[in-house]
Amino acid sequence: MGLIAVLAINTQVTPTVSDPWPTAQIEFAKHDNEIKGFLAGQANEGPEETYLAEQAALRAYPANEVAPEAGLNALATADKLKKNGKAVGQWTPIGPLGQAKYPALLDQFLFDGAEFTASGRVTALAIAPTCTQSQCRLYMGAAGGGVWVTDKALAGKNATWSFVGASLRSNAIGSILIDPKDASGNTAYVGTGEPNASGDSEAGVGIFKTTDGGQTWSLVTGSDIFFQRSIGQMAFDNAGNLLVPIASGVRGVSSVTSGASSSGATGHPLVTRGLYRQTGVTFTLIRPIVAVATARGSTTVKVDPTHAGVIYVNEFSRGVWRSNDNGTTWTNIKVALNAGLSTDRAEFDVVTLANGQTRMYVGVGNQSDSGANRARFYATDDASGAAVFTDLTTPQNIGYCTGQCWYDNVVRAVAGSPGVVYLGGSFSYGQLHGPSNGRAFLLSTDGGATWSDLTQDADPNHAEGMHPDQHALVTVPGSALSFIAGSDGGVMRNEGEYQDVSYKCDSRGMDAANTAYCKSLLSRVPGQLVDLNNGLNTLQFQSFSVSAQRPKNLLQGGTQDNGTFQYNGSAQNWPQIIYGDGGQSGFKVDNDSIRFNTFTGQANDANFRNGAPDKWVIISAPIFASPEGSFFYPPIIADPNAAAAGSIFQGSFSVWRTQDWGGDPAYLEANCAEFTESAAKPGCGDFVIIGDGVPSTQLSSAAWGTRAGGAVAWIARAPQNTGTMWAA
Repeated sequence: MGLIAVLAINTQVTPTVSDPWPTAQIEFAKHDNEIKGFLAGQANEGPEETYLAEQAALRAYPANEVAPEAGLNALATADKLKKNGKAVGQWTPIGPLGQAKYPALLDQFLFDGAEFTASGRVTALAIAPTCTQSQCRLYMGAAGGGVWVTDKALAGKNATWSFVGASLRSNAIGSILIDPKDASGNTAYVGTGEPNASGDSEAGVGIFKTTDGGQTWSLVTGSDIFFQRSIGQMAFDNAGNLLVPIASGVRGVSSVTSGASSSGATGHPLVTRGLYRQTGVTFTLIRPIVAVATARGSTTVKVDPTHAGVIYVNEFSRGVWRSNDNGTTWTNIKVALNAGLSTDRAEFDVVTLANGQTRMYVGVGNQSDSGANRARFYATDDASGAAVFTDLTTPQNIGYCTGQCWYDNVVRAVAGSPGVVYLGGSFSYGQLHGPSNGRAFLLSTDGGATWSDLTQDADPNHAEGMHPDQHALVTVPGSALSFIAGSDGGVMRNEGEYQDVSYKCDSRGMDAANTAYCKSLLSRVPGQLVDLNNGLNTLQFQSFSVSAQRPKNLLQGGTQDNGTFQYNGSAQNWPQIIYGDGGQSGFKVDNDSIRFNTFTGQANDANFRNGAPDKWVIISAPIFASPEGSFFYPPIIADPNAAAAGSIFQGSFSVWRTQDWGGDPAYLEANCAEFTESAAKPGCGDFVIIGDGVPSTQLSSAAWGTRAGGAVAWIARAPQNTGTMWAA
């Protein structure tokens, strides 16, 4: 634990707009629950410096680390309860079981005003090799929602998903591989643990296999060594053995921040990251990643489709590697864009050319979207030989994954159509409604020479659009231009028909150069995009808040990259009430028509009108404009005591407070509208730092002890103890 502080507050003063409580009446006292040391774990495996050390210790307290055995014990307990039948207090899902719907009002900011039904982050897709309009099996893996399957992937919006991952012992999915020897698609392998290098890319427990389409699963013998690791896109070698790329994952995710990299523990040492081959009942390391400070592991392995014994694998910060002798020796055939950055990720795919040679496409970028670090695209037509790459970066595709290439970077080639390549990444927000439609996915049909933007379809009025942050794409067998894509917002399908909507560029008010650029990207867009998220209840809820007046029928829930949704008593449909990332939220204890939300960082809004989507106002400008930092989703709570019902407390480096819900509602609605104003606009909110400054108002200060760093991770007030606040 970093520290726990006790804050004594005077609750007898009537709240007003200015903050009259003198700082002398507010004292922080250090609570004697401080950990004196920290076990960082193996090199480059445990927390990296004090920020991540703080995160790991928060979850581990009062121990030094969260032991993997704790997770196993929890699973064993759950199995025992399941075996013994229903228990008192059994949980019941309240949704959204049908639709988590973006209203048209909120969808206009990313798309074109069309309604959108969302699901949670997709990390893996796999489509059966035989696929017809009436019978098309599609497996979907989610970051936190397990494995789902449909046999109606091409049947309009009626995919009729079934959850098949209940017995996998992990809902964090890294990859899905269908055995090509089973044309039905019934035989598949699932690698658990997400390898996308985000703070909530949770580690897994091994590899599971099904032979009946997901009805039953068994742990692949020997794969339990990957416990607390993350498994990337797998492949079969020429002898039919599994090839498994292993990357770092995180262990433990909280509602205010995410996990630190997994570290070993007694009985469960972490295996070396790199590439493994299944050999009977064991997995053997054939491409280790050792003594590389910037490497996080591998996310993709491919077997050359033409040349026996040739294997390709990527590595964070180390580009793409090749073995021409079935994994005995390795050569670096494509270097990293910036080997000094652990976020540098090269994704690739291979396809056979008409002359029998192997073409490799590579997209590579890192945490920067500027200068020499901007994401680039390359290709070679002799991947198994000289592997001389041509730089095919153009204004159409440069920076396609912005500054998030470590997280969302997708390159997909299509067997039998070597000129077709899909390139997916983040989202070019600055180009939206201007030079492009966002470049969520780009398509080339001439080997990467020219590209079109697939983000919105051809609807002239309210185009359907792809959600930001792409992670997966499959094409329909036999149709290179029919695709199904997975992103932070769920699953989207294109029917394979395209249209030219370049005329839309003429009304965007751009100069000639940008208009020409726009027309090149919009010259071929999907005729219709169809979201397949109905009934796919995989939203990743970060937190929720409950109305004191209607605790059974009114709830707000913040979700990863899908905004904040509201539960009104229906388990089927939850409306989105505000967009963006969804962190902490809260209701005024004596009036649930008044509430607040969090996006990320220090951006908080208030709503005085029952959560009406068009009535959110900025209230955290003083915090946002301050030099203080915060966790990704900082803690923020409403005072639970009715006598101080207007108070909200927020944790950055210090604890901040407003006593009147951010300010005068009329002023805020007139001057601080969420949709039009900057989050740092002066006057938008009246939060102030509380505390007497002894030893420091910043709880992250070294003045509190040896565990300096991080940010405030938790604040709490008990309604029956009106004079005390707790912060950590």
